[in-house]
This record gives sequence, structure tokens and C-alpha cells, in this order.
Amino acid sequence: MKSLVKKYYSQLKQLEFLQPIKPAWRNLRRWFIARTTPLPKAPKNNHGSADQGDILDVYFNHKLDAFLNHKDSCISFKIARKPLVSIIVLTYNKAALLLECLQSVVNHTHDSYEIIIADNASTDRTNELLDRIENAIVLRNSENLDFIRGNNAASKHAHGKYLLFLNHDTSVLPGWCDELSQLMESRNDVGAVGAKLIHMDGRLQESGCLVRKDGSTWGYGRSNANPNACEFNHVREVDFCSGAALMVRADLFRTLNGFDERYNPAYFEDVDLCMSIKRLGYKVLVQPHAAVLHRENGNLSGRAFKLCQTNAPIFKKKFERELSLLQEEESALHARDKKIGRNILVMDDYVPDPSRGAGMPRTKKILLDLASLGHKVTYIPLTDTATHGATVKELQLHGIEIFHGAFDLEALFEERQGFYDTIMVCKPHHAEPMLWRMRKHFPKAHLIYDTEAIIFQRELDRALIEGKSIAPDHLADLKNREFAIMKQADTVLVVSEADRKTVLEGLQGKRVAIYGHPMEANENAPGYESRKNLIFVGGLTDAHAPNVDALELFLKESWPKISAQLPDCKMIIVGANPCKRIIAAAGKTAQLLGRVEDLQPLYDQARVVICPLRFGAGIPLKLAEAMAHGVPSVASIAAGRGFGIQDGSVVAIAENFETFINEVVQLYSNKEVWEQRQYKALAYAREHFSPEVVRKELENLFPLPKSEKKIAA
Repeated sequence: MKSLVKKYYSQLKQLEFLQPIKPAWRNLRRWFIARTTPLPKAPKNNHGSADQGDILDVYFNHKLDAFLNHKDSCISFKIARKPLVSIIVLTYNKAALLLECLQSVVNHTHDSYEIIIADNASTDRTNELLDRIENAIVLRNSENLDFIRGNNAASKHAHGKYLLFLNHDTSVLPGWCDELSQLMESRNDVGAVGAKLIHMDGRLQESGCLVRKDGSTWGYGRSNANPNACEFNHVREVDFCSGAALMVRADLFRTLNGFDERYNPAYFEDVDLCMSIKRLGYKVLVQPHAAVLHRENGNLSGRAFKLCQTNAPIFKKKFERELSLLQEEESALHARDKKIGRNILVMDDYVPDPSRGAGMPRTKKILLDLASLGHKVTYIPLTDTATHGATVKELQLHGIEIFHGAFDLEALFEERQGFYDTIMVCKPHHAEPMLWRMRKHFPKAHLIYDTEAIIFQRELDRALIEGKSIAPDHLADLKNREFAIMKQADTVLVVSEADRKTVLEGLQGKRVAIYGHPMEANENAPGYESRKNLIFVGGLTDAHAPNVDALELFLKESWPKISAQLPDCKMIIVGANPCKRIIAAAGKTAQLLGRVEDLQPLYDQARVVICPLRFGAGIPLKLAEAMAHGVPSVASIAAGRGFGIQDGSVVAIAENFETFINEVVQLYSNKEVWEQRQYKALAYAREHFSPEVVRKELENLFPLPKSEKKIAA
């Protein structure tokens, strides 16, 4: 029955009187599918929770007994003659908790540090434990100085550039101190950095803290069952971080005379310190990659609420001006990041690992530029949410919220209704189903469609190259479909002036901006004599059709003849996970390196870069990189089209694989020609790829709100 229906349906489609309505029918069908197909849902992570309390006390006390009952037990810290960090641990009558804390520090701290342990005249087994400590500064106070005075007194014995206050009811996780100090060292504008705190039962205590207009405070993400959820794991500028695990510049701490003793014995002193640091013109950040388990209210649980009530009015009076500038009833989502700028959402195929190609190097640079301009950026991969390499962490360190792994996209949009000011959707296969959804969830947002490449032009080139006929109505349908997507956006972003002209030819008056491939020209590029071999760089999976097509034919048609004329020259191929076609074409005559993290040494060693694309869209990154690295190139007409350099003035242009042979051999063998090409390539890169030039276009596209421009200034 199915085969009969299929047969008659096929005949029906050929009826002449139905032909004029076929394009309209296809558009209607796409519209219906786009609006009835739900977004994919990934399974949520379910994290159970266990009760804190007696069971932990029993465990920690048994552990303390075992430690002290063994006569040879000790904790020995490493010695640092010039410590970068001074870790300060204040304790009082919690020997079991202190043991857990100190053992975690000695096991999980690799930075250059000293540790100062100050005891507030404990009467339990703390003194026995302190007798077993080696290579630490141990201070035994004659009276209980409480939290504030005790930490202030201990800080006077510190030698480090940074003071790291650590509660005794904590257990630090691997890398905690390194993550904090590395962030401090990388930013001159930062005065304090706090860790992400996790309850002992696995729930999140806080990923940075916020202050309300009424002077009350709360921890972002408090009690969330998944402390590793994407929204809690990027570096952010916050109001304050808890003093349970807080790193502060020692010079600023001393300038402020330490914790304000008006808050004795404790509570609000950490809020006050961070707000005072901000008054001095420095930022306070949370570093979620520094994670610390915290048994909250270890000593003051019975008095905590009363102390907060007592100290809140003191804090409100001292910071009356700052509190008056806060928004009324601001949501945690809006208040979680104090960085100026817009809330921007960007969506593309994958986690933007440059080694994947497919426009990911450019997407990553867009994200980093937006973050550096002062915007709060969220990135969502729509095709593959798996993580690759160190890209996720790198983006998070730059303050970019990046979703990956398991998350519910529809639920995320519902939860953040109206939150984003600007939304950028990359590539047509995402823009078509997403732009109308964005209008629904974020009606006031400025929508940007990043073409990354003009697809209908690429498909036309591909058909011509492969000798296939392409029906005029099919080509018109492709073109109309692509322009229909552009019409939905407020702004279209393209990679080159050539693409900009194409868009304006179809959509006169449309706002079109350009963002190419920003990169610095290598002013110290090595010369001719120190280089050898040819190199090709690009994605080589089956999904990278233009690269695979070009390289396969080059290896078959051109490389054997080039190799015969240049017997000492090798063909080096760089690209992750090359497909079977490339592996077969390379054989034993070319060297496949696979994925390479740092391309700089390879570019410095190569004498010529080849870019033999027969079809494609946008501008090939591999050719831009070659020019910026000062490596002369031989490129096809299609590769040079996006740059507008088809006359051969900047790179050698080959019309076919036969002329590719001649151009490569001449460029490789002739030092004078090679040096001229290198000079012109670097000059072109300086003029067109300069990060300042490219970033300026982005700055115009994403302006800071007027009120925030004044603050930024």
C-alpha cells in the first residue's frame, strides 16, 4: 500500500499545473515543521542529597582520634621562602574539623604558600593537634579573639602577596588555591577573589554573593542540588564573596586596616571588606573553578542570626550610598554579574573549540571580544553539546557562561524570559528555527543573524565544479530561503565586504556588519632559509566537504608532480580526525599530524601554505592565518574571492590543479619571489586582520548602554 501511495504521489508532483505552487508549498511545509518541531531535550542531572549533622561529626571525631592516637602522625606543609600566598586558618574548639581542613590543604595545594594557623585559646584537643603540625606558623592566642580580631592579628604574620582566609570548617578540593592565585595574577584590576562553596551534602552554598538594596545578602545558587551546573561555573564580578575561602591582596587588606572590628565578633565583615575594596576602585570576583566544601556556621550556628541582625544596620549605614544605587527587587539572574554591558546570548553549532573548524575559531573570538568589551555573554551550542579540549574552562575564565553537556533548552528559555538584550544566532540551519522563538521569548531583544558564510553561493560553486546541473528554481529557492532568514533579523553579520555586498543586493537598506578573523601579524616571522615543506591546515572530517574535496584532489593531481620537482619537500597536513578519503589520498607520501593545539611552530617552519579550495563560502581561516603568520601561500580563485585578492598581488592564485603545481614550485624555490610574498601578506594582515580594527565593528554593533558608558569611563 505504501509503495502504491508513493508511486502516485510521485506522479502527482510532476503534473504541470501544480508546478507554479511548488515553491510556496515548500515554504509552507518548512514553516509548519519549524513551528511544530520541539527543541531537543537532554536528560537532567539528578543529584541526591544527604543530611549534614551527626554522621559527619562522628566521622571527623573518629578520624581525629585515630590521628592523635598514632604517635608518628603529623601534618607537614611544604616550605616556601618567598610565598605567593599566605593561607590563614583561624580555629576555636573544633579540632576534628581543623584536622580535616589541614589535611585537605596539604593534599590539594600546589601553589607557593605558607600557612598560618591561629588558635583562639581552644580547650578541646586542638593543642594536641597543633603539636603535630610541621612547617607552619602556629599562633596560640591567650584568649578568644573571635573571628575578626583573630584573623586581623594572624594577618600581621603573613609574608605573601595575597592573603587567603580559610575557615577551619572547610575541606578544599584539588586546584583550589592555584585557581584563585592565577586569576589574581592575571588581573591588575582585581582586589579579591572568592571560591565556590559547596555544602558537605553536595548542595551549592554559593557561587559568589549578592547584596540587596535593603542591605540583606544572599548566595547565588544557594541550595541548588547541582553545584557544577553551567550557570554557576563562570568567573563573575560580584558584590562580595564569603570569608570562608577568600583571597585578598595583602596591600589592600592593610590599607583598609583589615576586617572592620565594628562587626565583632563576626558577620558582615566579609561583605564590608569586599565593598571597601570596590570603593578603592578594584573588582571582586568569584572563581568557581576553586571549589571548597564548607560546614557552614561551624562555631556560630546558634548565634548567627542574632549577629546578622546586630551588624546589618552598621553595614547599611556605612554603605548607604552604594545601596541606594541598587535596583529594587532585582532578580538573582540580573544581579549575579556586576560587569557593565548588555546581556548577550550567542548560539552556534558546537562548544567553540578552534580545532573543530566549521567557523568555531571565529565564534570563539567573537565571544572573547564581547566579554572584553564589558558584556555579559551566554553561549549555547545547538548541534553538539559535548566538551572538547580546554575551551569551556578558557571561556569561563573570561566570564562567559557556556552551556554544555545535559541541559533543557526550552526550559532555559522559559526561565530567562526577557533577560537578554541582544541575541546572535549563527548559521542558517539554526537561525531558521531559532529566530522566531527568540522573538517569542525575548520580544525586546535585538536579533542578529551571523551568516558565517553565504550558503547559496557555495552550493552554486560546488555544482559547477562537480559538473552537476542545478535547477534554476532550486537555486532561487536556496537564495530566497537564505534571504528570508536574514529578513527576520534586525542585523546581519557577515565575514567579508564581498558577502556584505551580496546581502545588500538582495536586501537593500538592511543593517549589515562585518566581523572577519581577527589576528595579529607576526612581526618576527622567520625568513626563507630557515623554512621548508608545504602545509595544509583545516578541518578534515566528512562534515568539512570543501576542505576534503580540495585536499583529496590536490594530493592526487598536484602533489605527486610537485614532489617530483621538489624531492626534499614534505607535505604536512594538520586537521583533527581526518576522514577515510584523506587518509587514503595521503598514503605514505604526506604526513598527517591530526589535531595540533599550537600551530605557531608549524607555521614558523613551513615555507608555503596551500589553500586549494574549489568551492566554499565566507573567508577561509587557513589562508588568513597563513598571511598573519608571514607564510607565503598558493590559493585557488575560490579561496581568494572572500578576501578580494584574486589578482595574485598578496598570495599566488592558481586557476586549477595544473597551475597549482607551477605556482607552488616557483614560490618554494625562488627566494626573491618568496620574500616579496611574505612582505605583502604581512602588510595585508596588519591592515585587515588587526584585532583592534575587527573589534571596532563589534563595538559599534554591541554598544554599551549610555548610562554604563559613563560608568565605564
